[in-house]
Amino acid sequence: MNSIVEVWEQLSKEYSSRIALKDETTGYCLSFMELYETINKVSQILQNLNLKTNCNILVCLNPHPLWHVIDQAIMTSNCVSVLADPALGLSEIKHLIETIQIEALFTDNIKLVSDLVKEKISINIFYVGISDIKIYRNNESSNIYNLNEEINITDFKPNISKEYFPDDLTSIMFSSGTSGKTKGVMFSHQSLLSTFYGYQKVVFSVYKKTCVSVLSCSHAAPRLTELALLSHGNTIIYTGYTKYFKTVKKYKPYYLLCVPKILNALIGEYKKECLKTSKIFQIFNNIAFNFSLKYYELKFKYSKNIIIKTITKILSLCNVICYNCFIKNIIEKFMNSTTYIIAFGAVAGKITENILSTMGLNLLVHYGMTEVSIMSYSSKEHKKAYSVGKLNPYMEVIISDLETGKKLGFNQKGMIKVKGKQVMKGYYNNEEETNKMFDSQGYLITGDLGYISEDGFLYFVGRHKNIIVLNNGENVDSIKIEQFCTQSDFVQQAVIFGQDKPYLTAAVVLDNDYVKKWAQNKNIDITDKKSNDLLKKDVIIDINNIIGKDKFFKWIEQIKDIVFIDEPFTIENGLMTRKYTIIKSKVYNKYKNLVDNMYK
Repeated sequence: MNSIVEVWEQLSKEYSSRIALKDETTGYCLSFMELYETINKVSQILQNLNLKTNCNILVCLNPHPLWHVIDQAIMTSNCVSVLADPALGLSEIKHLIETIQIEALFTDNIKLVSDLVKEKISINIFYVGISDIKIYRNNESSNIYNLNEEINITDFKPNISKEYFPDDLTSIMFSSGTSGKTKGVMFSHQSLLSTFYGYQKVVFSVYKKTCVSVLSCSHAAPRLTELALLSHGNTIIYTGYTKYFKTVKKYKPYYLLCVPKILNALIGEYKKECLKTSKIFQIFNNIAFNFSLKYYELKFKYSKNIIIKTITKILSLCNVICYNCFIKNIIEKFMNSTTYIIAFGAVAGKITENILSTMGLNLLVHYGMTEVSIMSYSSKEHKKAYSVGKLNPYMEVIISDLETGKKLGFNQKGMIKVKGKQVMKGYYNNEEETNKMFDSQGYLITGDLGYISEDGFLYFVGRHKNIIVLNNGENVDSIKIEQFCTQSDFVQQAVIFGQDKPYLTAAVVLDNDYVKKWAQNKNIDITDKKSNDLLKKDVIIDINNIIGKDKFFKWIEQIKDIVFIDEPFTIENGLMTRKYTIIKSKVYNKYKNLVDNMYK
């Protein structure tokens, strides 16, 4: 094969009537045969528009079975699939249309359709939804189409054999923009196919299972993961966050695709289910959970100390008893205890990973970035605590010294760099930024710090730009400290500051339910200023106690002051990306005076 699009015909024959994709909210689903046929129908619809070869077509769509149909149909038509965040507003869409010369758009946002008509945008617009669009066509906007209607009136014709050239541009995706800037990442047929092959062979060894996802395929990792899952006849169920656990409970999936937000939600759901049990069961369950948690904390330290090893063996027996008698009973109230959880991004954090292990859940971390997709992966066969997985054998991943650029050996920390067919072609119309991403030897510079173990596992240390340098020259990993902060029952979200300052501070979003319980126990009025000062003092103490438990704790990592933020950091208020990464620069800009006052 020269392109991923060539796989669908074979899959339609191999899995035929088996459900490939389903939307749990609407019930819309496609079998593998219907998936293949619909891809070809949408491809035919595009070809009937007489668009230019290799033209850019924008996909701005929430998770839905037709997402993959549209993406693959665009590439089948020898056009370029431009994948954008479905939350983009009118001004951002207009900017993309102008700067990337978009000739057609697919969207499920009826308001966006209305706004584009008012703006008299002349591109072809395909609406993917249930709202009536006749009013827009009556306004002399003949370039507005209802995709489902067009599919229904289009006859299926087997795709005429086309030639796909490996180096041809076939897709543009956008980086998450944690710095506030997004760039169009270009991929060739070869880039996507190489990642697809590697992912398919080394990660997903099971067939005909079910997967539940809430993630947008406009990001590289979910997109390629779902394609690899489909290639083995697996079924993908899309659901929303509000129906997430209801869907998981219904299907008992073999795989869950998630981001850190869902990992925290899983822990929260466990706590909720515990509260529904009797007081006696809760007491024994808490004791059992703490025994098991201690076991995993010791087990993952890989200590050679004979005493610790002996204690670990004893606790391992306790862990089996505790899990089967208590923990498993809670887990199976809302999900399958044998489910594999695929988490994208970097590490979940040692504490979170220990808790998930205690819950008996199988966490598989997949690490990568938009520009290269997946660099390392965890699977049933390749998994190690606190790592971001085994190195992708189809890529060349190295660690280099930050100052000299020299390649480092095993277990030496430095910059993570990568080379291979999967790496992007570059940034669209941005040669200057493209050149900045590569070193003199052709390695892409990820901007992430890490090290590689002798057995080929990659460990993520932190983002280079997330390393805070205090005014005494000491380096602090802000991500690690933020993860510690959110382990406090008081804290829902936290952002750490301290660059070129004498100490660390934090902007904290509180867990209001826990604060109310705290106030009740103290028998105080939380609105009183003295009570607020006492709350601040207790939160700082709690956070620093958690940080202090870390084996590699440094005194400079303590939080000296905090400021409470009333509004959560969300996608809607622009303080978080669609990958649920907090945009620190925007948080600082919005709360600059509050943060700066902590250093006066």
